[in-house]
Amino acid sequence: MYKQVFWQFVLTLAAVFLNCSAHARATDKASNANANQSTRAVQAYLAALSNNSIPGVIAGQNAGHSSDLLSTEGLTGYAPLILDLQKATGEAPGMIGVDYEHDKIATPAQLSAVNKILINYWNAGGLVSINWAPHNPWWNDETDIAHNAGIWSDTRTKGGDMSKVELTQLTNPHSALHDVWRRKLDRVATALNELQQAGVVVLWRPLQEMNGDWFWWGISSAPKDPQPYIDLWIDMYHYLTVEKKLNNLLWVYSPNQGPTLMERLFIKPIDWRYPGENYVDIVAGTAYNDDLTIRDYQAYQQFNKPIAIAEFGPVAGGPLSRRGELDTQRYGQQLQQKYPAMAYWMSWSSWDNGDGTQEYQSLIHNKNAQLLLKNSAVITQSRINWKQFLN
Repeated sequence: MYKQVFWQFVLTLAAVFLNCSAHARATDKASNANANQSTRAVQAYLAALSNNSIPGVIAGQNAGHSSDLLSTEGLTGYAPLILDLQKATGEAPGMIGVDYEHDKIATPAQLSAVNKILINYWNAGGLVSINWAPHNPWWNDETDIAHNAGIWSDTRTKGGDMSKVELTQLTNPHSALHDVWRRKLDRVATALNELQQAGVVVLWRPLQEMNGDWFWWGISSAPKDPQPYIDLWIDMYHYLTVEKKLNNLLWVYSPNQGPTLMERLFIKPIDWRYPGENYVDIVAGTAYNDDLTIRDYQAYQQFNKPIAIAEFGPVAGGPLSRRGELDTQRYGQQLQQKYPAMAYWMSWSSWDNGDGTQEYQSLIHNKNAQLLLKNSAVITQSRINWKQFLN
């Protein structure tokens, strides 16, 4: 009996040691050697959260796509999703998120207007995450954004003719598409530099869910070869950090959750297009399910980066999402109890399906947001403390 108890004790200690070792692998070093002081400090802060050397998980809320952030009412926008949440609960999320594109191509003036909100949020203590889901450059060359801003389906494989889409053309300086792609990058680089000049650190999350087949940059473009996407990422990393000197970016690699057996035809494993540790700062996947499970949790930790969940919520089309009936306290419970290495999560904005139904994904549109944000383990805007890592 005593031997059995002894070995159970040994195995328990070993399990704890291995678990702690896995958490301790998140690096606190930014990939960009020229990252500014604040960017390095935010990286160290997120690593400390992933390594559990400081407690808690940051609550995030995506507030819309492009200039939707400026909406004053409806299912998206800073006012309805952030300000109304703050009025209702007394707290604002620790991180605000926005997509610089997706629904439409924003003009430089529109991005500047979005940036004003982000700058104010940063100055009030919050962190900033910017997704970039660009429209297909083969379908829109951005020569006339004012009259052709596109629609959300221009990010998808079913939005038009995919027969000419070849990612290698975007990195080939002799290709006409290379110039179009640089035009797109220049537009967002100008906006990102505005944030840099204002002192804002950006969690930069471009070309997400690259291991699925629904976005034009996804696996449909090269179903058997991950290298074209990897080259595209590295080229973009080099262009924005070296040529544009954007030293305020933390690069977020954000795969869709890995495939089940039945999904392997249209989803690849989460690491299939990983660009490499020199070009990534944070690994933050996506997961939508009513149980709020993260089935790739252990796999995320193997990248040795701070980890998070960049889109997290109930399954779209299900009863919780359609009715706004998710008990949001479960975010804190799940992440603290089952996934303690997650540094933050991002609840997505709500949306209209265009068929008389809506998806209520945002915190304000679901239950018990006040109890969630009052949970001491959930880090809100007033509790963000990355500055302790400044040196």
